[in-house]
Order: sequence, then C-alpha cells, then structure tokens
Amino acid sequence: MRLSVCGLAVVLTGVLPSLAHAQAPWGPPKGEATVGATYQWLDADRHLFSHLTEPTLTPLEIVRHVDYQTNSLDFGRVQSQALMLAADIGVTNHLMVSGSLAFISPRYRGAFPHPGPADDGAFHATPQDLQVAGRYGLGTDVWALTPFTVFTTPVADYEVLAHAAQGLKLKQLEFGASAGRILLAGGAAKGYFQGLYGYSIVERPLHDVSLNRSRAVAEGGVFFGRVTLQGSTTWRRVHGGFEWSDIAYGTHEHFEGHDQSAATREWRWATGVSVQMLPGASLDVSYGDLIKGANTHDAKVLAVGWTLGFHAFGGSAIGGGFK
Repeated sequence: MRLSVCGLAVVLTGVLPSLAHAQAPWGPPKGEATVGATYQWLDADRHLFSHLTEPTLTPLEIVRHVDYQTNSLDFGRVQSQALMLAADIGVTNHLMVSGSLAFISPRYRGAFPHPGPADDGAFHATPQDLQVAGRYGLGTDVWALTPFTVFTTPVADYEVLAHAAQGLKLKQLEFGASAGRILLAGGAAKGYFQGLYGYSIVERPLHDVSLNRSRAVAEGGVFFGRVTLQGSTTWRRVHGGFEWSDIAYGTHEHFEGHDQSAATREWRWATGVSVQMLPGASLDVSYGDLIKGANTHDAKVLAVGWTLGFHAFGGSAIGGGFK
C-alpha cells in the first residue's frame, strides 16, 4: 500500500510586513478608500512534525517501519502562487470596513502523492476564500487602538486532501485588536511600531475536535523619505486539533481531514520595503521564512503588492501623508 503523508493547505500566510487592511490600527478616514493586489510565491520543502524523536515510535513511524530520528522530513516540494485583491474604506473617521478575495494555484512534486488529481505535478488554480471585516479606530494620527472582527468563508469547493491542497475550506470568525504608535523625532515621523492579537472561532469538521486558534503579529518600520523599511514577526497556534505524527498515514480514521484539523504551531519572520510612488499609491516587496513550527511546513514566501488610495465620497481629498 502506498501510504500518504501530510499535505500543505496553502493559504495566504500573512507574512507581508504591512498588517492586512482588515486588521491595521490605522485606516482611511471618512470618504477615503484604498484598493490593492498582492501576488505571493510560496515554496515549502519540509514537513515539520511535533514528535518523531520520542523513545517509542509514533503511529506514523510504526506504519511506515521507519524511525525518523528527526521532526523535519522531506516528503516532496509544494509550491504555490496566490493573488489577493483587497479594498478598504472609511465609513466614518473611526469605522472602517474592508474585504478581500484570494485566488490560489498550488502544485506538488514528490514521491508521496495523495489520491486524486491535485498532486499530479501541475498547478491547479481556484478562487479560495473571501474575507469581510470591520474595525473601529480609537486614537490620533500618532497612536491608535483598533478592535476588529473578520469573517472568512470559502468561495469554491476546492481540494483539501492533497499536498497541493488549495486551502482549509473552513469558515472562521475572528475577534481581536490592533495597536500602533508613530515614532517621532524633532516633531517629524521617523518610523512606527504596531501589533495585533486575534482569536478565531473556527468551523469544526469533527464536532468533538476544537480548531479555534490564536495569532499575534508585531511589526516595525523606519521612514526614509518615500521609502519605508519594514520587519515583522508572526505567531499562530491552533488550540486543539491533531498531531500529524498521530494521524498522518492513510489508514487513520481522521486522515482525510489531517490538514484541516492539524494542531498547527508556528513562528515566522518577514522583512520588506514599501515605496510611495505617488500620494496615496505605494509598491511593496517582502520576503519571509519560518523560525520554528510543528504540524506545518517550512515555507519561504516572496510577495509583491501595490496599494492605491483615492477619494470616494464626502470628507476631503487624500493627501501625501505616511501610509
């Protein structure tokens, strides 16, 4: 029997050095809007398990008759292209709403394909998830505290049982808050620091297994005229789920949902640059990698995006201030 191992539920990983529109502490004032697009290239070549080095063999090692002696295994390469379209608008000077739609196209190349057509070595493209969010900003131009909520839902019946899985296909409702501070010197803005925490209530494919999760982001940047150098770190954890080394083999009763129900734990970093091309318009480039993780993949991510601000209704015309 050919025994499959874990696939990669490829999603937009959020390693961009600018917090997503849906959660940013600052946003457009009343009547202003931004639209943007981000292209992301993801490359993952290692599966990161949580425990394959215990004194006793794990279920995966027993089934495969191998003592791996490591938690980082090479079961093939997953690469993915993704495109996210996003919009953000200021309904009032405090209330902002945003939305985004993701498209994904992953492929798998390796010796351990899952059953089905997705792991045939070719890219398979599909619309993925829609996000709708609202946030309420408190503070000033210099500091902000912004509660937010984000609803995520799949928009297509995409593949979840594959190395080249196209997403998790789970509805999620996240609650959280972001905060930020502009760093001043001599009365001029020289940089910023911002961060967020969010807790998501997640749909359960198995009624007795919780997949609720937390995430946190810390980000900073330094201004050099129209150029901003940025760095960030991202942490996320699933409060529940299964360890891959317990269920990541074809005979386990929950194998078909092992990506959806993974007890993911990961810590990532990213760095990038944002260039203000015109007042209200910027170009962003970033690169990110994994620091450590379990029940996830060692994925490197390169992203390129643009954002355009414009006057939609009421208020006053958008100016050339910092992004």
